[in-house]
Amino acid sequence: MNRISVFPTLIFAFILLAIASNTPAFGSVTEYGRSVEDLIGAFSIEKTIQIGGSSQDFLSGSEADPLSPPRRLSSSLMADDQAPSLAGLVIEPPSIPANYSQPVNITLHAIDDQAFFGAEARFTGPGGMEAVALFPSASITAGSAKDGWYNASIILPANQTGEWRLESLTMVDREGNRRILLEKELEERGFDANIFVVQPDSTLSQFT
Repeated sequence: MNRISVFPTLIFAFILLAIASNTPAFGSVTEYGRSVEDLIGAFSIEKTIQIGGSSQDFLSGSEADPLSPPRRLSSSLMADDQAPSLAGLVIEPPSIPANYSQPVNITLHAIDDQAFFGAEARFTGPGGMEAVALFPSASITAGSAKDGWYNASIILPANQTGEWRLESLTMVDREGNRRILLEKELEERGFDANIFVVQPDSTLSQFT
């Protein structure tokens, strides 16, 4: 009696195993796992491309561009497309003695309808040398982000006499709008922004 009841049980077990081995449920689970991996791989590739694009926009070599504000969503209903304007530029002192490391202080007065972000003053000097003065928003000394005074200090090579001319002035607001003023435009607006490195016993007459 027991021997007869065992055979139907074994036959039923073999039938279940055969059905389980051929059922599509396991195949679909495996395929679903592969699709998830494919999605993860695609997401990683897309993320890498985005980072690369950001690096090209904000990096020059291995250094960040000081005049590129971080990208952000504007909360204003009206887009800001107006670049900052120059209201004043003062250089003190306008001349320094040769062979003496004396800092030159530059004060920039900038106005923007939203918020000033930064500026760069680029000078060219004797023998094609260059000097750059940066005005980040944190360098504000008076006023506000919409109408403020900013200060920068540079030390020029004093081992060679001659004239340092302000080749260009670039101003940027927080939305990335920028205004570039070249030497001729600055002169036409009445901003005499040249610096002279002179011998201690000489005068500026040799450069004028």
